[in-house]
Amino acid sequence: MINNKSKKYPELKGITIVPISVVLVVFIIAFSSIQVSHSTLTYNMLVNVSPQTNPITQGDYPVIIGNVTDQAYKPVTDATVLILFGSEAVTTTTDNQGDFRYQSGIPSTPGTYEIDVTVSKTGYINGLASSTYTVNPYPTNATQANATAEISNPITGLPVSIGNYTVYLGKVTQWNLETTCFVDFSTQYMRFLKTCDLYNLAPADFQTDQQIVPMVTVIQYNNTYRLFPENVYDEAYYLGNGTLNGFVTKTWHSYTAPH
Repeated sequence: MINNKSKKYPELKGITIVPISVVLVVFIIAFSSIQVSHSTLTYNMLVNVSPQTNPITQGDYPVIIGNVTDQAYKPVTDATVLILFGSEAVTTTTDNQGDFRYQSGIPSTPGTYEIDVTVSKTGYINGLASSTYTVNPYPTNATQANATAEISNPITGLPVSIGNYTVYLGKVTQWNLETTCFVDFSTQYMRFLKTCDLYNLAPADFQTDQQIVPMVTVIQYNNTYRLFPENVYDEAYYLGNGTLNGFVTKTWHSYTAPH
């Protein structure tokens, strides 16, 4: 049979015609070998942090405030903020304006304290910031007016000691599924087994940032520590030595051990 194409197009004689399907296969193989970049574009965050009031007075509760924006000075919302200051390490998140705020539940003691903040969010490089605040002691030459103001808020959170007993004001920082409390008090951080549920605390209390930090009383007798409701510390703080010993001793022996 005579090849009509060769007759019509003599210049194609001897040239092999490659099917289009073969060409497509070659292109697919070639493009499949190209390396695809999986890198993620990241942005910087601008972080500001400061005490809401500086200086503050002994016994006041420090308030930490700050703001997070991107390089275009637009608010970064829902960013995780880790705040370290004094003996506390807490986390919170930024709001729709990129602002964050945390009020300590531990009364302040005199000194100068550093605030360190680390902010993180997917798609951004971690942002850092720091600041300081000062806590002034009560004035030693307080006037009558100042003394009256001082009496209205005398709770300092400092240990109350009587005989072999020491009464502390503690902050509950963690609660796990075994109803175990982790309490920060004075310069100590201790675990108390099966106790938090005695004071109407629940795991849900520690899944979100709390406006009011759960507080408890810790009483030490020799080398043993027990947890009691917060109001025990308040009452012990106001009592004079004449009645304090009896109150603390009675409270200690009325303790109900968890099961």
